[in-house]
Amino acid sequence: MEQIILKVFLSNDNDVCNIQIPIINNVEDVFKSRVKFENINAEQNQEMIYKYKIIEFPTMIIEKNGQEKERFTGLTQELFLKKALKKILSERL
Repeated sequence: MEQIILKVFLSNDNDVCNIQIPIINNVEDVFKSRVKFENINAEQNQEMIYKYKIIEFPTMIIEKNGQEKERFTGLTQELFLKKALKKILSERL
């Protein structure tokens, strides 16, 4: 069974992240039955920040079966996130 994860890297002291959060919540409402959502706080997860080479917040990474398929940095519109998830969900294994 394929696993799709949307990793959302956020920073507490970033105003853009505060704008991105409700967008992510809207996307999660649509895809939560097929996509796992992980919110990663930069201040609490430095190890993950280094592992994924995060240099800007917010950053969203879509992984399919552990492989990075798409990466968005900065404020990202709901439309782009939904399109990317739909595309990845429609791909064959």
